[in-house]
Amino acid sequence: MLSQTLVGTLLRDPCTAERADLEAIHTLPNPPLVKLSEDEIHVRRCRLASDAIDSRFGRFRTEDLPRLLELVQGAPVLVGHDRRTLGVARFFGGQIELRDEVSWLVPKFYWPRAHSKAQDLRVMIDSGVYNEASIAFVYKTPTCSICGQDLRSCAHWPGRDYDNQLCFFYYDGVERVTEGSLVYRGAAPGTGIELNLESNAKPDPKTDHSNTRTLRIKHRNRHFIADLHEQDPS
Repeated sequence: MLSQTLVGTLLRDPCTAERADLEAIHTLPNPPLVKLSEDEIHVRRCRLASDAIDSRFGRFRTEDLPRLLELVQGAPVLVGHDRRTLGVARFFGGQIELRDEVSWLVPKFYWPRAHSKAQDLRVMIDSGVYNEASIAFVYKTPTCSICGQDLRSCAHWPGRDYDNQLCFFYYDGVERVTEGSLVYRGAAPGTGIELNLESNAKPDPKTDHSNTRTLRIKHRNRHFIADLHEQDPS
């Protein structure tokens, strides 16, 4: 949880939770133990991931984003992927949105106003100091965009050009979203936080069902776990 102390006049919350938000929150796996009301929580929207190529040359398939949205329901919001701490907020609801030819995973997240650091978190988000996000997930196969084979066994390297085609890989077989984090810089271009307002972006019809960087992926029981945030070059 946040440890800094802010002093001075707090920014007014520009938008409050809606009844539909509460309904979605109370239907999450392991829902709140007490019934929440609109004035007991803060709610914001998060551009968490997209189908664009990220800085590691990885990419989600557009058709997999709805499944990713299902997996993010109830996942915790952390700060800087620090799994030694508990979450500062929790994801719920949201939709897939098409913005400038890029399909975005845009869940909402909430946190209780009664927490001692709740206003600190809100002020840092609403003032734009905390402004990028990152998703952590477990998946099975990094699929090469050039040959369609497992990247671990083919001859291609992400970030290089082959016959004028950039090599990247798909995150195939996503099985779990472990968390989403507020980070200093996200690997996916365009991540960010928004107010809990109706978006001007259109739902994506394709997903509407009613220099080379080091590839840092950890192997875990024949699966992969990835944190999509920038890491120091060292």
